[in-house]
Amino acid sequence: MRERRKYPRRTFKYVKAHFPDRPKPYEILDLSLKGCFIAMEDPILPGTIVHFEMELPGIGRIPVRGLVMHQGGLEPRGAGILFLEIKDDLYRVYAKFLKALQIVEEARELYQKVTSKS
Repeated sequence: MRERRKYPRRTFKYVKAHFPDRPKPYEILDLSLKGCFIAMEDPILPGTIVHFEMELPGIGRIPVRGLVMHQGGLEPRGAGILFLEIKDDLYRVYAKFLKALQIVEEARELYQKVTSKS
């Protein structure tokens, strides 16, 4: 199936979403420049505007205002979020983080290629 997303998704299992009205952080399963998918057992209803903080490891928390676009299926359950607002300077920080993830993915692929030869 052909990928229809305009912005590629990156996976990195250490990014967390902190919601002010929920006691524990949630794992963000994938990220793109314009959104993310948050794993949660009790996903938020589509059409809901949400405010949360993305915790980027080694960097800090970035406040996000987003729109829940869809709920995930059975596994993993969760919510697909479209970013509506990340403040300008912090958006640049987030974009750099995604660029770094791309480089990490390329290094991982190269490592697998090199080590599979031996």
